[in-house]
Amino acid sequence: MLIVFASRTGNVRRFVKKAVELSVLRLSTCEIPEIIPFQHAHLVTYTDPMGAVPPMVENFLIHHHRKILSISGSGNRNWGRDFAAAVDHIHQQYGIPINLKFELSGTPTEIQTFVDYINNEPETMETNLRILKFRTDSCPTCAAVADALDRYNIPYRDVNPFDHPDMAAQYRVRSVPTVLVFKGEDEILRMVGYKPEIIEQIGQLFGMP
Repeated sequence: MLIVFASRTGNVRRFVKKAVELSVLRLSTCEIPEIIPFQHAHLVTYTDPMGAVPPMVENFLIHHHRKILSISGSGNRNWGRDFAAAVDHIHQQYGIPINLKFELSGTPTEIQTFVDYINNEPETMETNLRILKFRTDSCPTCAAVADALDRYNIPYRDVNPFDHPDMAAQYRVRSVPTVLVFKGEDEILRMVGYKPEIIEQIGQLFGMP
């Protein structure tokens, strides 16, 4: 998996370096503006004054936003509402899911959260399908849904709404378990609770017998 990043003061560069060292998956990196050909990537950026998206990141997104799986950003909480605001602007303009907003070069907890997101992001390039499963550790129905998806060998990404409240709000998730299926950028199926017939539908979408 590729991490594309932009760094002005070195904070983002240090964050990405530590994330690569921590990840259980092999991560490669590419710093804007030196972009290599790629299929999909996660983007990490800094924020310009007044909460603006850096111009070189804007230019990158014009050409590559459909290939970006998530957006994360560094900021300074002293900026108040403008803290890592480039992340919000990019999400609002392109609908790219938000992974993380972190302080400066990131705390160990923030880096772990970032890495967990990427390590749990399933890639289904052939079908352009992806699944988000919102769950909590204390939810027995969530475990039943996970077992059902696993029986079909369906790849999915686990999201705890308490760890990622921005994502829960973005996808209007009000209870767990909630399973969302996307084709490209479009939501094509939603399951709230555990419904075996919808699990079967998801399996058929992924070509499972």
